[in-house]
Amino acid sequence: MKRTIISTISVVVLSTVLSGCMDKLEILPNDQIITENFFEEGSPEEIESGVNSMYQRLQSSYMYNLRMWTLDIVAGEGRVGNEAGGNGLETTQLSNFTATSDNSGAKELWRGPWAGISRTNWILTNIDKSPKISDAKKTQYKGEAHFLRGLYYFNLVRLFGDVPWIDKQQTASDDLQVSRTSKDIVYQHIIDDFSDAASMLPAVYENTTDIGRATKGAAFGLLAKVYLTLKRYNETLVAIDSVMNLGVYSLNRKYEWNFSDLRENGPESLFEVQYEKDVTAYSEFDILGQGGWHHEYMAPLASINIGGPWGNFGWFAVYPEFVESYEPGDLRKSVSVWCEGDVYQGWSYDPTCSQTGHNVKKFLCENIGVDRAMDSPLNFPVLRFADVLLMQAEALNELGRSSEAAALASSENDGGPLNRVRVRAGLPNVTTTDQVELREIIRHERRMELAFEGGHRWFDLVRYDNDGEYAKTFFQSIGKTNFTTPKHLLLPVPIDDIDANPNLLPNNPGY
Repeated sequence: MKRTIISTISVVVLSTVLSGCMDKLEILPNDQIITENFFEEGSPEEIESGVNSMYQRLQSSYMYNLRMWTLDIVAGEGRVGNEAGGNGLETTQLSNFTATSDNSGAKELWRGPWAGISRTNWILTNIDKSPKISDAKKTQYKGEAHFLRGLYYFNLVRLFGDVPWIDKQQTASDDLQVSRTSKDIVYQHIIDDFSDAASMLPAVYENTTDIGRATKGAAFGLLAKVYLTLKRYNETLVAIDSVMNLGVYSLNRKYEWNFSDLRENGPESLFEVQYEKDVTAYSEFDILGQGGWHHEYMAPLASINIGGPWGNFGWFAVYPEFVESYEPGDLRKSVSVWCEGDVYQGWSYDPTCSQTGHNVKKFLCENIGVDRAMDSPLNFPVLRFADVLLMQAEALNELGRSSEAAALASSENDGGPLNRVRVRAGLPNVTTTDQVELREIIRHERRMELAFEGGHRWFDLVRYDNDGEYAKTFFQSIGKTNFTTPKHLLLPVPIDDIDANPNLLPNNPGY
């Protein structure tokens, strides 16, 4: 069941313009000015629309509607297709490791989270002032704010390293020439945010109109991912146990159900970005738009129009190396990538549609809006239970508990975490308990299970070791010889922002 809970909010120094929405986007007037006594006088509905606004930046092209999934191109899973007229040049430069500090893709990834962070701080600073909101609801709203601030910062710190830590609403009297904060300190703040969120949020929501909000399980799941990134494996397992003990999550019986607009926010979903079609308040490329871009960007550039009125862009051409990495019988292959002989509504996929012979299929949506472009209703997954299981397998293996990581499974519902994921994919159980062998198997399994889902592969490549040699070896194996360490483990802070605020110097190594 789909419920869109996203609002929009523009935070200026002295005033805020709010356009809120609940369910099918019940829009407040775009010219409504949020005064300093908004929280004291605002109705519960108005306050909720402000809370909802914290989620909006996740929807934008600066994050999960474009930039986050193009990190899978940077990670070497494919190339930009349809480069006519310079389309995707910034992503091509990033993926060829030739980008400089004026790269627009890096700039959008840098700038994308800050509006969301500002909104979370706005809520955390002011929500207790509202006399019309119950204490229980205030706790929930603060939990959502902590969760989202943690998520926004988690993406920032993994991409850019040291970033400014801002944890309060900024005003005209504040010094806006902020400096970068050590990534170690930022990570501790992220851990605190997810921990606070887990203590404040419900495991499930009673009201179906709240589907899509952050939950206790989402907070524990992302906390586990933070600990795994920091190689704090015991703490990873504690956070994952907290997810398991909720009794809320399970693997979908079929892998493809994770990418159906008819099965969104299902039992495998810990958190996903909500999208909705036919919301006409915004134009197709509006950063505040509610429709998903994934279908039209990724669908094959073909004679058949399986997109909106503009057709398909064929923008993610998948490398044969990735396609050939599927094991025989892997059921995920036909769900994730277009291959010769694939048929859709009587049309057979032609490999000449793509410069590589393949395109991404995972976000194909038959229910896409036909009258508007860039208007898919299909949500985008941020964290799935399969990811949690594979994190559990990795942590167990790194702690020498390899037999637990690879315990035999008879179905997706029982057995060791690695083999539960493999059995669901139609693959045989892994039987080795050799730690080194199992490490590579788990890494391979993460690559195939989470392909094209918002940069998982990139973040995995750069976290597997401390010096980037694992990533370097992989990129060299696919001919990406420009990759160097430590330079390409991080993106550059945009030169425009450094020119405006020299306190952001020094830039990341090599830029």
